[in-house]
Amino acid sequence: MLSDPATPRPRDPATSPSPVQGFVPWAALLLDLDGTLVESEPKHAAAHIRFLATQGIALTEADCFSNIGKGDRSFYAEVMKTHGRHDDPVAWVAAKTRTLISLYHDEGLALRPGVESLLARAAAAGTPCMVVTSAERALAQAALHVTRLAQRLPMVIAHEDVDKHKPDPFPYLLAASRLGVPIQRCLVIEDSPTGVRAGVASGATCVGVPGLVPAAALRAAGAHHLVARIDAAWDVAPQGHG
Repeated sequence: MLSDPATPRPRDPATSPSPVQGFVPWAALLLDLDGTLVESEPKHAAAHIRFLATQGIALTEADCFSNIGKGDRSFYAEVMKTHGRHDDPVAWVAAKTRTLISLYHDEGLALRPGVESLLARAAAAGTPCMVVTSAERALAQAALHVTRLAQRLPMVIAHEDVDKHKPDPFPYLLAASRLGVPIQRCLVIEDSPTGVRAGVASGATCVGVPGLVPAAALRAAGAHHLVARIDAAWDVAPQGHG
């Protein structure tokens, strides 16, 4: 695992450092989805609340935000344990997913600031991008379709693709393997402590983008850099360049 270096405060693209002298562009960008590329976490919470209400369980938005970066199956397993339920968590996830996809189509889904710019820079450099998410594949594909990112981000590692999930580094290691690139030359971008820990443990350079999760929590999880906008991540120093 990489050590936890000191991390800068979040910054804007206009004040981001220039690329490291002589550094070849990133071998790949490995991108979390919910909360990192898309502003989906409030909609996830709304879908949780709506579905769980049908099961006689009342949760707050704050309760749902505690699930950020962890995946719905583990979240519902915890909810069932707390409320003494013995239902099938996979069935609950499927029902909540249908609710959330309906919300996406009815209300739309916004990109986080800087996503378009980041993907444009990657495309110009010929750098492949892959989404690495704890979400179910159907949900990830719905989010990418609604935001019109599906054609630019066709490669996805989803919940069903792995037996070990974030904070385990395996999803990121699998992504690098599928792309045929060394993980040490990959840039991981995350918005949750769970995801940051996975990215750091994989050996990649890991950038945290604060949102619903504050910068301090991402820094404590070991993020090598923090940026205020996702497109500023392109210009950070790769881990190991000083």
